[in-house]
Amino acid sequence: MQNSETYSEKDLVLSITEGDTEAFDKLFLEMYPALCLLSNKLVNDETAAKDIVSEVFLQLWKNREFLSEVRSINAYLYVATRNRSLNHLKKLKRNEKKIQLAYEKQLNDKSYEDILQDVFNAEAVRVLHTAISTLPPECTKVVRLNIEGLSTNEIALQLGISASAVSHQKARAIRLLREKMIPGVVIISLLLGD
Repeated sequence: MQNSETYSEKDLVLSITEGDTEAFDKLFLEMYPALCLLSNKLVNDETAAKDIVSEVFLQLWKNREFLSEVRSINAYLYVATRNRSLNHLKKLKRNEKKIQLAYEKQLNDKSYEDILQDVFNAEAVRVLHTAISTLPPECTKVVRLNIEGLSTNEIALQLGISASAVSHQKARAIRLLREKMIPGVVIISLLLGD
Protein backbone atom coordinates (compact mmCIF):
# COMPACT_ATOMS: atom_id res chain seq x y z
CA MET A 1 0.00 0.00 0.00
CA GLN A 2 1.19 3.51 -0.79
CA ASN A 3 1.51 6.43 1.58
CA SER A 4 -2.04 7.54 2.49
CA GLU A 5 -1.24 11.13 1.46
CA THR A 6 -0.74 10.06 -2.19
CA TYR A 7 -3.25 7.24 -2.29
CA SER A 8 -5.76 8.12 -5.03
CA GLU A 9 -9.24 6.64 -5.22
CA LYS A 10 -8.22 4.75 -8.37
CA ASP A 11 -5.18 3.26 -6.59
CA LEU A 12 -7.31 2.40 -3.56
CA VAL A 13 -9.90 0.58 -5.70
CA LEU A 14 -7.18 -1.28 -7.60
CA SER A 15 -5.51 -2.38 -4.37
CA ILE A 16 -8.82 -3.59 -2.91
CA THR A 17 -9.59 -5.43 -6.16
CA GLU A 18 -6.26 -7.22 -5.75
CA GLY A 19 -7.16 -8.24 -2.17
CA ASP A 20 -5.18 -5.60 -0.24
CA THR A 21 -6.74 -5.68 3.24
CA GLU A 22 -4.83 -2.57 4.34
CA ALA A 23 -6.44 -0.56 1.50
CA PHE A 24 -9.84 -2.00 2.41
CA ASP A 25 -9.32 -1.03 6.07
CA LYS A 26 -8.41 2.52 4.99
CA LEU A 27 -11.63 2.81 2.97
CA PHE A 28 -13.65 1.33 5.84
CA LEU A 29 -12.21 3.72 8.44
CA GLU A 30 -12.75 6.71 6.16
CA MET A 31 -16.33 5.94 5.07
CA TYR A 32 -17.89 3.97 7.95
CA PRO A 33 -18.97 6.94 10.17
CA ALA A 34 -20.57 8.82 7.26
CA LEU A 35 -22.37 5.72 5.96
CA CYS A 36 -23.69 4.91 9.45
CA LEU A 37 -25.01 8.46 9.73
CA LEU A 38 -26.82 8.14 6.39
CA SER A 39 -28.28 4.72 7.22
CA ASN A 40 -29.40 5.86 10.66
CA LYS A 41 -31.18 8.84 9.08
CA LEU A 42 -33.18 6.37 6.98
CA VAL A 43 -33.84 3.51 9.43
CA ASN A 44 -33.79 5.52 12.67
CA ASP A 45 -31.99 2.68 14.47
CA GLU A 46 -28.30 3.12 15.24
CA THR A 47 -27.61 -0.59 15.80
CA ALA A 48 -29.38 -1.60 12.60
CA ALA A 49 -27.54 1.17 10.72
CA LYS A 50 -24.16 -0.18 11.89
CA ASP A 51 -25.19 -3.70 10.82
CA ILE A 52 -26.35 -2.43 7.43
CA VAL A 53 -23.09 -0.58 6.77
CA SER A 54 -21.08 -3.63 7.87
CA GLU A 55 -23.08 -5.73 5.39
CA VAL A 56 -22.36 -3.19 2.64
CA PHE A 57 -18.63 -3.49 3.29
CA LEU A 58 -18.84 -7.29 3.49
CA GLN A 59 -20.54 -7.39 0.08
CA LEU A 60 -17.97 -4.96 -1.29
CA TRP A 61 -15.15 -7.24 -0.16
CA LYS A 62 -16.86 -10.39 -1.49
CA ASN A 63 -17.43 -8.75 -4.90
CA ARG A 64 -14.20 -6.74 -5.02
CA GLU A 65 -13.20 -8.16 -8.42
CA PHE A 66 -16.00 -6.09 -9.98
CA LEU A 67 -14.83 -2.80 -8.40
CA SER A 68 -12.95 -1.80 -11.55
CA GLU A 69 -16.37 -1.15 -13.12
CA VAL A 70 -17.30 1.36 -10.37
CA ARG A 71 -16.77 5.03 -11.34
CA SER A 72 -16.74 6.42 -7.78
CA ILE A 73 -16.28 4.16 -4.77
CA ASN A 74 -17.76 6.78 -2.40
CA ALA A 75 -20.88 7.21 -4.53
CA TYR A 76 -21.19 3.43 -4.83
CA LEU A 77 -21.03 3.04 -1.03
CA TYR A 78 -23.63 5.78 -0.44
CA VAL A 79 -26.06 4.23 -2.96
CA ALA A 80 -25.48 0.70 -1.62
CA THR A 81 -26.08 1.91 1.95
CA ARG A 82 -29.22 3.77 0.97
CA ASN A 83 -30.62 0.77 -0.92
CA ARG A 84 -29.80 -1.70 1.84
CA SER A 85 -31.34 0.66 4.42
CA LEU A 86 -34.56 0.91 2.42
CA ASN A 87 -34.59 -2.89 2.00
CA HIS A 88 -34.23 -3.19 5.77
CA LEU A 89 -37.31 -0.99 6.19
CA LYS A 90 -39.21 -3.14 3.67
CA LYS A 91 -38.44 -6.26 5.72
CA LEU A 92 -39.65 -4.56 8.87
CA LYS A 93 -42.72 -3.42 7.00
CA ARG A 94 -43.65 -7.00 6.22
CA ASN A 95 -43.26 -8.02 9.87
CA GLU A 96 -45.19 -5.36 11.74
CA LYS A 97 -48.15 -3.15 10.88
CA LYS A 98 -46.85 -0.31 13.05
CA ILE A 99 -43.49 -0.28 11.33
CA GLN A 100 -45.27 -0.44 7.97
CA LEU A 101 -46.89 2.91 8.74
CA ALA A 102 -43.52 4.36 9.83
CA TYR A 103 -41.93 3.06 6.63
CA GLU A 104 -44.59 4.66 4.42
CA LYS A 105 -44.28 7.92 6.32
CA GLN A 106 -40.48 7.78 5.94
CA LEU A 107 -40.77 7.26 2.19
CA ASN A 108 -43.33 10.03 1.85
CA ASP A 109 -41.37 12.43 4.02
CA LYS A 110 -38.02 11.80 2.33
CA SER A 111 -37.86 13.64 -0.96
CA TYR A 112 -34.92 13.31 -3.33
CA GLU A 113 -33.63 16.63 -2.00
CA ASP A 114 -33.87 15.37 1.59
CA ILE A 115 -31.83 12.29 0.72
CA LEU A 116 -29.25 14.45 -1.08
CA GLN A 117 -29.08 16.66 2.02
CA ASP A 118 -28.53 13.56 4.19
CA VAL A 119 -25.70 12.47 1.88
CA PHE A 120 -24.24 16.00 1.96
CA ASN A 121 -24.37 16.04 5.78
CA ALA A 122 -22.80 12.59 6.03
CA GLU A 123 -20.03 13.58 3.62
CA ALA A 124 -19.42 16.82 5.53
CA VAL A 125 -19.05 14.83 8.76
CA ARG A 126 -16.60 12.49 7.02
CA VAL A 127 -14.55 15.40 5.65
CA LEU A 128 -14.52 17.08 9.08
CA HIS A 129 -13.51 13.81 10.81
CA THR A 130 -10.68 13.33 8.29
CA ALA A 131 -9.53 16.95 8.72
CA ILE A 132 -9.53 16.67 12.53
CA SER A 133 -7.35 13.56 12.35
CA THR A 134 -4.71 15.55 10.41
CA LEU A 135 -4.40 18.31 13.03
CA PRO A 136 -1.36 18.45 15.30
CA PRO A 137 -1.85 16.00 18.22
CA GLU A 138 -2.50 18.70 20.85
CA CYS A 139 -5.14 20.35 18.66
CA THR A 140 -6.76 16.99 17.91
CA LYS A 141 -7.09 16.19 21.63
CA VAL A 142 -8.66 19.57 22.40
CA VAL A 143 -11.09 19.39 19.44
CA ARG A 144 -12.21 15.83 20.24
CA LEU A 145 -12.85 16.70 23.90
CA ASN A 146 -14.68 19.86 22.83
CA ILE A 147 -16.90 17.81 20.47
CA GLU A 148 -17.65 15.47 23.40
CA GLY A 149 -19.10 18.51 25.19
CA LEU A 150 -16.35 19.33 27.67
CA SER A 151 -15.88 22.99 28.62
CA THR A 152 -12.57 24.82 28.27
CA ASN A 153 -11.87 24.39 32.00
CA GLU A 154 -12.77 20.67 31.92
CA ILE A 155 -10.47 20.13 28.93
CA ALA A 156 -7.67 22.03 30.69
CA LEU A 157 -8.12 19.88 33.81
CA GLN A 158 -8.20 16.63 31.86
CA LEU A 159 -5.13 17.48 29.74
CA GLY A 160 -3.21 19.14 32.59
CA ILE A 161 -2.79 22.45 30.78
CA SER A 162 -4.06 25.98 31.36
CA ALA A 163 -7.43 27.20 30.11
CA SER A 164 -5.65 29.79 27.96
CA ALA A 165 -3.63 26.97 26.33
CA VAL A 166 -6.90 25.20 25.55
CA SER A 167 -8.33 28.39 24.03
CA HIS A 168 -5.15 28.83 21.98
CA GLN A 169 -5.39 25.24 20.68
CA LYS A 170 -9.08 25.74 19.81
CA ALA A 171 -8.28 28.90 17.83
CA ARG A 172 -5.39 27.13 16.11
CA ALA A 173 -7.62 24.15 15.26
CA ILE A 174 -10.34 26.39 13.82
CA ARG A 175 -7.80 28.17 11.61
CA LEU A 176 -6.27 24.90 10.40
CA LEU A 177 -9.69 23.27 9.85
CA ARG A 178 -10.86 26.22 7.77
CA GLU A 179 -7.85 25.74 5.52
CA LYS A 180 -8.50 22.00 5.21
CA MET A 181 -12.31 22.07 5.00
CA ILE A 182 -12.91 24.67 2.29
CA PRO A 183 -11.60 22.47 -0.57
CA GLY A 184 -13.63 19.52 0.75
CA VAL A 185 -16.81 21.59 0.94
CA VAL A 186 -16.30 22.83 -2.62
CA ILE A 187 -15.82 19.24 -3.84
CA ILE A 188 -18.96 18.10 -2.01
CA SER A 189 -20.94 20.97 -3.56
CA LEU A 190 -19.71 20.04 -7.04
CA LEU A 191 -20.59 16.38 -6.51
CA LEU A 192 -24.14 17.16 -5.44
CA GLY A 193 -24.74 19.88 -8.03
CA ASP A 194 -27.32 22.62 -7.71
